[in-house]
Amino acid sequence: MPTISESDLKKIISRGDFGTLYYLCGDEKLLVSHYTDLLIEKTAGKQPDDFNFHIFSDEFDVSDFEAASQMIPFMSDYNVVVVRDIDMTKFGANESAKILDTVCSVSGNTVIIFTFPTKEETGAKDSKAPNAKDTKLKAEIAKKGTVVEFKRLTPASLKTKLVSWASKRGVVISSPNAGLLVEYVGTDLNRLRSELEKLCAYAGQGGEITKESIDLLVTRDLESRIYDLSNAVIGHRASDAFRVLNTLLYNREDEMRIIAVLASAYVNIYRARIAVKSGMRVDELKKWFKYSDAQLKYAERDSRGTTTAALRKSINAIAETDMALKSTRTSKRLLLELLVEKLLIIANEGRRR
Repeated sequence: MPTISESDLKKIISRGDFGTLYYLCGDEKLLVSHYTDLLIEKTAGKQPDDFNFHIFSDEFDVSDFEAASQMIPFMSDYNVVVVRDIDMTKFGANESAKILDTVCSVSGNTVIIFTFPTKEETGAKDSKAPNAKDTKLKAEIAKKGTVVEFKRLTPASLKTKLVSWASKRGVVISSPNAGLLVEYVGTDLNRLRSELEKLCAYAGQGGEITKESIDLLVTRDLESRIYDLSNAVIGHRASDAFRVLNTLLYNREDEMRIIAVLASAYVNIYRARIAVKSGMRVDELKKWFKYSDAQLKYAERDSRGTTTAALRKSINAIAETDMALKSTRTSKRLLLELLVEKLLIIANEGRRR
């Protein structure tokens, strides 16, 4: 069976039409963990017994794995074997061969689940040297069983999932407000779920998550707060700019992270401005850079309030401060405050022109 989607796996679980082999992997570790637990619950029960349920970590005795996979279920429909975060590089040639033989010969009464809820596969696509053992294991499972790759969700998919999660908790969140939550928090599903649960508790059963409650309660990611800073600077709102900086420093954000994200934000604004001046749509920048919709939205917004020359001077000022942060003993806080002052002066010069 080829690699299937999350919705296809949902259908399999809903029908109760379970196969013998599953391989769950991908970027969205929350979903990998969720569907692993759901498969275990549906095949082994909410409280699996030791006789019909066997779990192995990435390092295990291959003979024990083989024996567990050959057991006949006792007073249960399935004998369930779960292998978490396996690293095939830790096994010798004979052990690897035995694992593959066990996988290939698994009976219809046994369900083996290979899952990666916390680690990447050794042969994951971003690896510089994919491991042949891992690739072969995945390929063998794909022939007889089910492979599910939980890829990073798009902002549109995240909004849909947030609306669904809130609904299950008896709380309403509109699609625009779900999108605002994604803008504030980013695309990490664990963080989004945590923030949504906080908002649902605040709204209460039958309540609604509003923009006001999101602004009040949500812990925003560093990038979105840095865009607040750049927007305040370009909008000539000095008090707002220093308030954002002081908040970041009060929350003990690392100064080097602040300068790095600020540099990235200004480069994004510069690219957006050049794109518009060249007659391009801003979203065309996705062809060359890995931009999210939120990043492009912020960059396009801020690019309208300044000049190309001012942006170039601002980027140079950020680069100079970055060097000073790395090479002098001057207070990092003072250097960042001086930088914000320089950026405000440059933005004001840009406005006069």
